[in-house]
Amino acid sequence: MAMKEQIEAEVNEYLADNGMATSYHRLMYAGPSMRTRHSLVLDFTEVGLITFSFSIVGKSETQMFFLPKEKIRAIRLDKKRFVHKLSMEAENEEGDVERAEYFVSKRVFGRPWHTETLQLLFEKRIFS
Repeated sequence: MAMKEQIEAEVNEYLADNGMATSYHRLMYAGPSMRTRHSLVLDFTEVGLITFSFSIVGKSETQMFFLPKEKIRAIRLDKKRFVHKLSMEAENEEGDVERAEYFVSKRVFGRPWHTETLQLLFEKRIFS
């Protein structure tokens, strides 16, 4: 099974286990730094954002985090020269707003879904 299909299946299973469902998956690579910009896969769905974090050091362990769409306050993608910068603001469990920034490759060879998701972010249609 290809990585995209595997992630979609895991997300669908997680959502079903929690009484939710989605009709689309919009995946893209991101990372906290230029060097690690492919260490995360973000999956934007109609119910929220699911983040897959990959560890390539030592044991290959994947962690999944879910952020409900209602908690997301802002998403912004800025064009940069070598990579794009994705900024997000979301409400945490205490009701405070937290900010996260990621670096995003302009293109990822062999992953057209990455480019498609970038375009939807630029058009501000990621959740529609």
